[in-house]
Amino acid sequence: MNHSSYRICRPISIGDQRGFSLVELIASLALVGILAVALSTIVVTAMDGYVFSRESADVSQKGQLALSRMRMELLNATAVSTATADRIAFTNPDGTYEFERSGNVVTLRRTSAPAVAAKTLVDSILAIYGADQLFAYQREDGTAWNTGNDIADLFAIDIILKFDSNSTVLQTSINPRANRVRVAPQML
Repeated sequence: MNHSSYRICRPISIGDQRGFSLVELIASLALVGILAVALSTIVVTAMDGYVFSRESADVSQKGQLALSRMRMELLNATAVSTATADRIAFTNPDGTYEFERSGNVVTLRRTSAPAVAAKTLVDSILAIYGADQLFAYQREDGTAWNTGNDIADLFAIDIILKFDSNSTVLQTSINPRANRVRVAPQML
């Protein structure tokens, strides 16, 4: 037999092996795990910030729309029959209406003919206001106004909307046109 056709195989030494050792593999997996946790933390934080800002924008928009509607209705009030911290019943040239806070909802209801059932104006209102109130009524000298007084003495109706989903507080002050106060807008 011809020995030239046979190759002589030499044994493989440790230095000739290709690939990773077990220690290198574990170290690289640990490094990849640490990077994955850091990246997921960044993504979760960014998503939380986006959700919070989106909710804040939605709450602010709902509140601004509610305040605009209340302002529009109360600006032309010619009489107020009920004036409490959570409820105001009033008459304007279009009829008799009522704003009321019940739980975490503010509703608007038309009480004159044709009467309309209460409709939600804004929700997610803070159920417990503490020392603040939804409606506050003032005379020109800063003292409290109540329904026993003439509407001509009602200088301002303050409205404060506090929302339970975040710390958003919206407020406005309305000067009804039917008053005799010199600095308030007057009905023509």
